[in-house]
Amino acid sequence: MAALRIVVALLPQVIILLLIGGSHDWLFGFNRTDAGFSTLIALFLVTPVATAALLVVEVVRYLLQVRRKAPDRSFGMSALAIVLFIEALAVDVYLVFGVRMH
Repeated sequence: MAALRIVVALLPQVIILLLIGGSHDWLFGFNRTDAGFSTLIALFLVTPVATAALLVVEVVRYLLQVRRKAPDRSFGMSALAIVLFIEALAVDVYLVFGVRMH
């Protein structure tokens, strides 16, 4: 479960890194290649789906802990999943409206 959380948390940051790195030429022209564009499109599609899946898993897990009256239940991971989902949607909206496609 920890690996899923780490991977899903890194996906929006990778998109941001591609956007900032491409605008400042930190990627040595990778963003101008077909592979760079394909990577950006793949991340654009995968990130909201992965964060939504994590959100569902975390909310279900929290609800099961509440139902069992577990003493160590916490809404923290569910809140993190919500934040990651909103971040993924915000980055995708920025990509759609803010990036020039050539």
